[in-house]
Amino acid sequence: MDSKQVLSLLKKHHVNYQLYHHPAVFTSKQADQYLKGKDFARCKNLFLKTRNNKNYYLFMLPDKKRLDMKKAREELNCGSLTFASEDELESKLGVKSGAVSPLNLLNDKNNTVHLFVDQAAINENDQVGVHPNDNTMTVVLKWTELARFVGSFGNPFEERAL
Repeated sequence: MDSKQVLSLLKKHHVNYQLYHHPAVFTSKQADQYLKGKDFARCKNLFLKTRNNKNYYLFMLPDKKRLDMKKAREELNCGSLTFASEDELESKLGVKSGAVSPLNLLNDKNNTVHLFVDQAAINENDQVGVHPNDNTMTVVLKWTELARFVGSFGNPFEERAL
């Protein structure tokens, strides 16, 4: 699903958002160069999998926080976690590195990717910025709207302290 389709679906679901256009960005730090002064939580999105390729996870964290891999493995009760490959990112979420976002779950037709949102990110601001499957745009919306919208996709979705 391309960004035009994502934006259309947001409107169809009556999701209020602001849209910002900018040059392609590959990190939240790069995005901040173009979104200075905009009030929303900045997050990074990490696409991980178990080594046996059975489970895939999208972790959404405050941009300055590091994921504690040991804690994540313990919480998920799995032996090991590793970053998914570019090919897996494209096949599962339909995007390339730099455009990873919870809105990519629209491309996960089999609902195999589990989304975890760090509560620290939610507590940072009542709004969050995400890419609409295109890293030349940022959609800013309320966390409650994002949860409602992403929840309608059918993917497992949890908010927890990571």
